[in-house]
This record gives sequence, C-alpha cells and structure tokens, in this order.
Amino acid sequence: METIDKVKISIGAISFQENGIIRHEINELDTITIFHLKENLETIKKIGEGKAYCNLIIMKNFTHCDAEARKFAASEENNIYTIANAFVTESEALRIVGNFYIRFDKPTRPTKLFKKEDDALKWLRTFL
Repeated sequence: METIDKVKISIGAISFQENGIIRHEINELDTITIFHLKENLETIKKIGEGKAYCNLIIMKNFTHCDAEARKFAASEENNIYTIANAFVTESEALRIVGNFYIRFDKPTRPTKLFKKEDDALKWLRTFL
C-alpha cells in the first residue's frame, strides 16, 4: 500500500488513521449529494487498493445529506470497501440525523454514532 498523508476531496479529506481504519474529515456543506459519495467511493477504491476498511467519519459542523445520497450511503454498492462506519460528532442536530439514517435507511454495514473519537476508534478496532 502506498503511503498517503491526506487526499482532498470536494467534501473534505481522507487519510489513513491507522492500520485498517480510514479517516474522513467532512467539511461543513449545505448538502451532501450522491456525487460527493461517489467521489468518496472512488477515492477509497484508489487509496485502499480495493480492500475493505473501517471508516472513522468526523463531522464537526452541521451538514445535510439529501434523500438520494442517504439511500446510496446505506447501500451495498457504496459499502463495497467498508467493514464498519463510525460517525463522530458533538452536534446534537447531526446525532438526530445520524440516528434517523441508521434506523430508516438501514446501512448494510455496522454503523454507529459517537461523541468522542477515542470511543469510535475502540469500537472500530473490534472489527479488525
């Protein structure tokens, strides 16, 4: 695997957190669309060399994800390189949206929300 510090994408940046875990830092956006998710997927495919990883997704500011993007995010197609997803946010609004996503869109991989990054990493490591 080649060494990657950080790859910038339109919704933020992707980097290797540690062995088996990819870190996604999401910028504040008005709306995340399916375009953004497909760009993210292609980046993971490239830097991850087609292997599956755990995703640590850091969302510090409120971001909305449209219905089409939520459905795609939960799909098998979008999770082909995913073992598990841990979303980290201190925003109560994002936690409400995240719980809605987990309950109603039913992601195909284990997905959980956390307030603290350390807790998310501990949970993700159980899948490695």
